[in-house]
Amino acid sequence: MTNCSLCGKEDLSFICPYCKGVFCGDHRLPEGHGCPAMQQVQDDAKRRVSESVGADEYKDNQTWSSVMPQRKKKQPRRRSGKKRFSSTEKRHLLIACILVTLVGISMLGNGIITGLMLFANYITSPLWWIPVGMIMIFLLAFIGHELAHKFVAQHYGMWSEFRMTTMGYYLSAIAILFAIPIFGTGTVYTSGTSNTEHNAKTNLAGPLSNFILASILVIVAIISYSTLSGAMLFNVLFLVRYGIIINGFLGGFNMIPIQPFDGATVKDWNKMVWLTLTIALVAMAIIGYFVIPMLYST
Repeated sequence: MTNCSLCGKEDLSFICPYCKGVFCGDHRLPEGHGCPAMQQVQDDAKRRVSESVGADEYKDNQTWSSVMPQRKKKQPRRRSGKKRFSSTEKRHLLIACILVTLVGISMLGNGIITGLMLFANYITSPLWWIPVGMIMIFLLAFIGHELAHKFVAQHYGMWSEFRMTTMGYYLSAIAILFAIPIFGTGTVYTSGTSNTEHNAKTNLAGPLSNFILASILVIVAIISYSTLSGAMLFNVLFLVRYGIIINGFLGGFNMIPIQPFDGATVKDWNKMVWLTLTIALVAMAIIGYFVIPMLYST
């Protein structure tokens, strides 16, 4: 039993014949671990198909259409939109969700002990939806950000999976103990054939998801202000303000134009897109900090 070079899982070892790495059953195939020798893998596959159907001698850069025997043409298969999750990734996502939930509870009471006590009191009262809403917003902000990266990468045919990191555990512990909204639990690893635009759009997806969620919450605030009053209005605006600030801060922080932040790749691809989304996210944070509280007193 050895550890997988990609995910660290202890499993039966499979050695990739191309890159010579050691991988578990989930990642043993070249496409499963983003093998750097994918071009050689494809060339070997074409050569084997060419030999099996009795085609002419295989040549470099030969297309699949020239390798396969000439038969009735079929419509090209469209890429499946299926979102793939390995068992390892599911486990890491569950751990991340638990840690992010604990961070949200800690922020509720400015500390994990006080937060757990307040959560217990709230959950048995008519205002149970306030802490539940805070936790859900926290989860959507962070997990939604990471899954947006993953789904866009998979849309472009790349391998992409979420993994917890050692630093993520340390940052989560600090966030839980001191009630600090640190978003560093884990990250999405991506590999495979892509180009600059695809990489940039994959990086852009995370902050963009935060802007979309913050925008939805702004709309909720406007509707609530025109339809609610008294304590109910105060509680809803409190929850909405929290969500707008979290998403504005998380998305804006990731738009910093320095590696390894998302903003660096986006800025290199399209400066106008980077600038527009960065300003929009900063505006959301400002709305959360200064504009929403003005609705409390009116």
